[in-house]
Amino acid sequence: MKKLMIILLAVMLCIGAAGAENGLPPEGSTKEIRTLLEDDGFYVQEGTLYEFDTLRLASEGKLLTCFGNNAGSAYLILNLPPAPEQDAAKGNEERGWDGEKASAYDDPEVENAPANPFFNPAGIHFKLRQDEAVIVVTKLPGACKYWSFIAYQMFTAQQEGKDYSNQKGFFGIGNEESGLYHTIFGSIGEPVNMLNARHDGDSPFGTTAVIVLCANRRTGDRVTAALKGAGYPESMVNIMEIPAGIYRMGLEKGKDTFSLFGRISQPDDREAYDAYMAALPETASVFRVTPKTEIPSEAFEAKPLTPRGSGVHEAAQVEACTENLDQIRKAIIDRYADEYDYEELTTEISIIDGLTAYSNDVNANGDVHDAAYLITPDFTLKGDEDFVVVYGVNHAKTGKAHYFNAVLHARPLFNGVCTVFDSMVNGTAAAFLPGNTEAAEGFYVYKMARTKMDENTTVIPYSTGNEQGKFYGVDNEKPVFVLFRLYLDETGVGASYYELVNDRVIVFHKK
Repeated sequence: MKKLMIILLAVMLCIGAAGAENGLPPEGSTKEIRTLLEDDGFYVQEGTLYEFDTLRLASEGKLLTCFGNNAGSAYLILNLPPAPEQDAAKGNEERGWDGEKASAYDDPEVENAPANPFFNPAGIHFKLRQDEAVIVVTKLPGACKYWSFIAYQMFTAQQEGKDYSNQKGFFGIGNEESGLYHTIFGSIGEPVNMLNARHDGDSPFGTTAVIVLCANRRTGDRVTAALKGAGYPESMVNIMEIPAGIYRMGLEKGKDTFSLFGRISQPDDREAYDAYMAALPETASVFRVTPKTEIPSEAFEAKPLTPRGSGVHEAAQVEACTENLDQIRKAIIDRYADEYDYEELTTEISIIDGLTAYSNDVNANGDVHDAAYLITPDFTLKGDEDFVVVYGVNHAKTGKAHYFNAVLHARPLFNGVCTVFDSMVNGTAAAFLPGNTEAAEGFYVYKMARTKMDENTTVIPYSTGNEQGKFYGVDNEKPVFVLFRLYLDETGVGASYYELVNDRVIVFHKK
């Protein structure tokens, strides 16, 4: 299975650029989609799909959180208008955000459901009737290391009488009119990604796909029929099913809100990638589809998630794992201990799966089943000469990750400011395992520092004076942590936490 995955990924990366050039655009018409759905008794409203740069928006004072952004990767976000017969959320003038534009189909004689609890920007999360659907027709990213789209249950109502003040990751929004809500940000099912997506053309890169988010099988069937009639066959339609029996569907006060995010990491062609991102609001078509007459419920069942793990522990896949890690640790400390004090940080599971978080009424922090997440405790850089060493097993070599990285995040906005990707670490452990070059290939050692100490260093930018914006960096004496992400093991999902050798961190402080 591992060899098959590697071959598949290699082939896709090789043909990605060709697919972008040679893959024929779909014969379908987004105008025809709208016409057919309206003829079938649906209200159809347009939304947008665009890049969501949390660091820029936070630096402009528009966001209160960066959502733990994966530094060096990008995010796409869906923005929708309110449903017919739902009030539009008011904006936030203080932070420069407009409110939602009222639905074009609002009937003034019908009392509206309350607006979504406001969160910047308006439209980033939305309630859904059990019979509504969201349609996205979009060109897929060009050749890159990874891309995916995933649906989230975003905010849920706070339980009456429950004290959330000491809950880790609690973030509350809303008011008496909309109801009080708090963040779940938990994934729904598995993502549509470069391994499983339905699309036109021969490649999952640069071609076109359709994504449908809905909670009612009958709605899904009618939407699929309209798409087919407009020239989009089922072979390129990806249904993201919301199991309505689990989530609180509806527009009323206290019902759940949802979001749809995209992720893109490490594009092959940066210039083409920038052009793709800039054009998305015009090239991607987004529709909110609402039946004029309610469709009887026919709920999707929750699909089983692909199990994590292959049954083979990472420690069994590299030579003398424990012994060599001990030797690497000692060599790192010996190299710097004369001039530096140090603290060693262990890592633990950081993020739980979305449905687990939802059922336990806690924050999932934007999980995705494609990844495993490990986190350190908080620490600080006390001066400009302090630095961080991340080291451990090379998860890409063992097959536990198609790609992995270590990102330095700052509190309180959870802004990721610098990253170490697996593509940067090959051969970096050799100097710490002298005379054992072959074994060293199974490990890595890399530094994060204020200045480039050697070729195996990524620079930590400052917040003060940062020309990009203050949340693109972090200053000394501010709490930070390292978050490790491991995407797509040999089974095609995130690795099992119980088959990993956890990454390690040493923070060195100048004496």
